[in-house]
Amino acid sequence: GWGDGDDHRARLGLPGGPRVCVTDLAVMDFEPDSKRMRLRSVHPGITVEDVQMATGFDLVIDRDVPETEPPTAEQVDTLRRLDPTAARKREFA
Repeated sequence: GWGDGDDHRARLGLPGGPRVCVTDLAVMDFEPDSKRMRLRSVHPGITVEDVQMATGFDLVIDRDVPETEPPTAEQVDTLRRLDPTAARKREFA
């Protein structure tokens, strides 16, 4: 992740960092300056409150958070080729 935000990764000599986080509830990204996680969209049937309650820290949440667009056929095909055993669907402790 981005650690304490700002230049935390750079101070540790780590280039880059995460850009987007896709979960079974929502899509999140990171504010450019603070690097705080920001809610970008919620999946169908999920509320902003559902996402915040399932997260162990406060998200940056805009006033109007849209519903996540469904994936295109090409995106689904790519995902299936990259993850043929559907590891993305397994629960991890």
